[in-house]
Amino acid sequence: MIAMVSEMAVRSGYVAFLDALRACGFEGEIAPDYANRTVLATDNSIYQRLPQAAVFPKHAEDLERLAKLAAELPHRDIVLTPRGGGTGTNGQSLTDGIVVDVSR
Repeated sequence: MIAMVSEMAVRSGYVAFLDALRACGFEGEIAPDYANRTVLATDNSIYQRLPQAAVFPKHAEDLERLAKLAAELPHRDIVLTPRGGGTGTNGQSLTDGIVVDVSR
């Protein structure tokens, strides 16, 4: 059970990235909770990968903030994966990093 709990926890580098994202003015939703992560762990394929978090940008400026922050040295190991409707059949939108959901 302890191993299972640690798999569900968001890794510290991602927590730091999400905190920095809030601090730089990201206006969309930031969802590191297990429920949102579970929903985005699957798409129209047979694969499943639990992401560290999901972000839902509000506008193009939020996408710019994400990209700029991810390019900074402390965050270069952060994985960002775009997601549209989740209709891919080969697991293209699945990641163990951050899902950037632009479907809204």
